Amino acid sequence: MVQVSSVEKVQGRRVRIVLEDGSRYYILRSMYQERPVAEGDEIDPKEYAQWVLTRQYRSALDKAVSMLAVRACSKGEIKQKLQRIGYSPETIEMVIYKLEKNDLLNDQDFAAQWAQYRSGQKYGPRRISQELRHKGVSAEETAIAIEDVSEEEQLASALTLAQKNIRHAWTEEDPRKAKQKAIASIVRRGFSWDIARQAVEQVFGDLDEA
Repeated sequence: MVQVSSVEKVQGRRVRIVLEDGSRYYILRSMYQERPVAEGDEIDPKEYAQWVLTRQYRSALDKAVSMLAVRACSKGEIKQKLQRIGYSPETIEMVIYKLEKNDLLNDQDFAAQWAQYRSGQKYGPRRISQELRHKGVSAEETAIAIEDVSEEEQLASALTLAQKNIRHAWTEEDPRKAKQKAIASIVRRGFSWDIARQAVEQVFGDLDEA
């Protein structure tokens, strides 16, 4: 048995229950009213965790499915959202397992979709990789998704960016400064220096011939 260290009402109609062993539970007040506990009470941590799991699971699954109905999500995004709401780790893992088992959650598919989507918005591989890693996608799955964005696609996007940058600065700065700024701007979008340089050199050549 483990003692309850504290019981506190928190934002969003939830109650935070902390046990002496460090376990924390964020439960809806309706759940707390169903089984109230007070500071100093002794409870069986395993039995309590199971009780929380069985009552949290359905609402946690509904929340995850509603996220996926809006757009594809990574496993990490689902976990982060459910953690912020306050679902227990056991509940979250059970939800993730259910979604993956029913092919509703697949990080490799998500990574591929995200890479193509952001590539279409003229972002380069480095920027896309950073975003995927931030969303909890593994390095291996990220690398596979980035490989699907061809160098030709990257160069085409970089050319579009170069045309906007250089034409805007052409009448304001000398060609050398305009070129440097254009390359730097494209690199900040996540493209390699080599791709940025190729794009800028090509656009400069077109302008010189105009």
